[in-house]
Amino acid sequence: MNLSRRGRLLGAGCIALLALSATLFLSEPTPSMAVDELMKSPSKYDGEELSIRGVVVNGSYDSQNLLFSLEGADYNLSVDARDAAIPQAFGEGLTILVDGTLVKKGGLWVLEADLLTVGCPSKYEE
Repeated sequence: MNLSRRGRLLGAGCIALLALSATLFLSEPTPSMAVDELMKSPSKYDGEELSIRGVVVNGSYDSQNLLFSLEGADYNLSVDARDAAIPQAFGEGLTILVDGTLVKKGGLWVLEADLLTVGCPSKYEE
């Protein structure tokens, strides 16, 4: 009786492990895009989860409200980071990757951040 119970538990554990592995391998990561690429047609991405890379605009970081702007070559994008942890390496003038949801607030496009990643700029290039 003990063996059959142990066997059922082992079988259930294997099935759970396979299901978890399948979701990890089958779900595609969200590709990142540059600020300029997004801002050419932002309404196309309204309400979507995105990964956006850009440079934190010098002088734009509001540490009280956790707001800042990302810049591309031609466009800027406001980022609301209240729901994201600010990495220790975060700073103005650095290239970062922001995962979040694009929304329109008061006529402006804002990326509501869930995750901020700071790293080498070449890491985010396609």
